[in-house]
Amino acid sequence: MILVNVDSLSVYELRTIAEQEGIEGAEALSREEIISLLEERYEDYGENADPKDLNLRYMSGLTDYRDISKYVENPPGVEELPEVYPDTEIHLIKKNGSWLYAFWSISPNDSDRLQDGRESIVLSVTIENNGAREEYDVPVSYSDTEWNIGIPYGRGFCCVSLDAVSPDGEKTVLSVSEPEELTDSYWLSHPDEMKYSDSLYRLYLTLITTREGDLVDNPVVRDIVNLFRKEDTKDE
Repeated sequence: MILVNVDSLSVYELRTIAEQEGIEGAEALSREEIISLLEERYEDYGENADPKDLNLRYMSGLTDYRDISKYVENPPGVEELPEVYPDTEIHLIKKNGSWLYAFWSISPNDSDRLQDGRESIVLSVTIENNGAREEYDVPVSYSDTEWNIGIPYGRGFCCVSLDAVSPDGEKTVLSVSEPEELTDSYWLSHPDEMKYSDSLYRLYLTLITTREGDLVDNPVVRDIVNLFRKEDTKDE
């Protein structure tokens, strides 16, 4: 069951839900009027629910609340995704400066052909950072469709290809992602500006510190601290 906040629903969605609940004339009602009527309706349904939990009052057409899926077709804003896609493709999305999210699909024709030939699947990762190039393979299975790729901070890019590997080791490229730029850290190139500014250093630390005061594992700050330690060792 999906519980949603009423503030996240459009007027069209609210009117659709009102019709599902048997509220007549929903098309002519305002947003506030529909919410009020739905609130009364869900209070009747949820007598045993905690009245303080407002989200229990508002259900969308995506829920199985009272098995509503039996009576509703094509809920607003919902598109049914296919189980398989006709093309073999791979894409990259940047999650943050340290991670990329790779997702892909292998067409049924390619999948059958490759498995008949007993070929394996790998993700070929290429990272170019500040002139240095790194390449490595990540073995994946035919049932896999996503993977997280760790990336360094710097100036360059990361690109991932979906490759098939034959039993004799020959590699065939099935699809190549668009390159994603790496995130450059100003402070890794200018550590002294932070090292000798207490206020700047404290400000930066507060951005990656939890409410309890624990330091979040941040690779940039870790690298900056390591730079500080190396410089302090040289000074000694």
